[in-house]
Amino acid sequence: MVLLIRQILKRFLFFLNFLLILYTLLVYQLSYSVSVKHWLAGFLMLSMPFVLILNFLFVLIWIFRKSYRSLLSFIILIIGFPFILRTFTWHNIDLRDTRKGFTIMSYNLMWCDAFTYVHQHDTTNAIQLIKKAVDLDADIKCLQELYNWDGFPDFRTIKKLRGTHKYYTYVHSTPGNDRGQGSIGLAIFSKYPIIAKQEKHWSINHNGLLSADVVIKKDTIRVINVQLRSMGIRVQRVIEAKNEENEEKAKKEAKTIYHQLKDGFEDRAIQVKELEHWIQESPFPVILCGDFNELPYGFAYGKVRSYLHNGFEDGGRGFGFTYHKKPGFLRIDNQFYDKKKFEIKRFKTFSETANSDHYPIWGEYLFRNKN
Repeated sequence: MVLLIRQILKRFLFFLNFLLILYTLLVYQLSYSVSVKHWLAGFLMLSMPFVLILNFLFVLIWIFRKSYRSLLSFIILIIGFPFILRTFTWHNIDLRDTRKGFTIMSYNLMWCDAFTYVHQHDTTNAIQLIKKAVDLDADIKCLQELYNWDGFPDFRTIKKLRGTHKYYTYVHSTPGNDRGQGSIGLAIFSKYPIIAKQEKHWSINHNGLLSADVVIKKDTIRVINVQLRSMGIRVQRVIEAKNEENEEKAKKEAKTIYHQLKDGFEDRAIQVKELEHWIQESPFPVILCGDFNELPYGFAYGKVRSYLHNGFEDGGRGFGFTYHKKPGFLRIDNQFYDKKKFEIKRFKTFSETANSDHYPIWGEYLFRNKN
């Protein structure tokens, strides 16, 4: 009887493993092809980290049971190895490489935490956040959710940044807002001359596109700063409702997250089409920075990756998580570059900088065939 139960459990376990394999292959197909932009595909691709973990667990289970079936999930993991490299990578810095490149930082400033400053009268974090954005050394700074108000000395953000970066441009985040006051959104600050710009404002969440043609010595590059539609993941609100034992509120917040994710998948699919056009039409080599609001397995990420290489994948270390708040294991901020024209020397995520809900990311790039 005991032997029969064991056989039944073993077969049931293999059945679950088989279903997982089929599901994993479906997720792989969606992520590799990046041809299905339906919101349902977005949810499936969002499950990629859990799929990889579950397959790894099945490998361990079958090894423990000394079963050849461990090969099935192992082969599945081999097929998905590129997605593992999008999740975790490790590149050593060549200390013998003395070539000097140019550096770019991307940082979502969370509107400089102006809400806490003004409404809660807590000034510390806002001041530290702006100071960090100014002090972090980079030749070019791509900022999202920039807030500036010259009437408040602490929020003279543009003036502070221009102390080291005299060239700058920003998106007119609302009609007629050409004075650089209030919630600006996207901005690019450069130590090198900016000779042309292009902008596109999406009204949802003040998202958009901003490009600047930057002259570095004798070369011109196009830097594109982007913020795609927000994922809308507010896990902390669900946790707070649970702690308050308010089940109705928790369900409402969870439902809001679902709708935000669904709408986000749909909007990002449209927005990345325009971004794709900007990349294709650029007369200069492109470096793309920004807040993608999407994991490295989604439609938008995959589309951009078909044109450009990812800085973290080619030069980063560890998991490279860029979202500071819960759930805390998301890499949604990125730098992409044209590998035919540039090579990446090093890449860093400033995970010790916790003033915003995003961490700054920083890369050093070299022109190919340049000394």
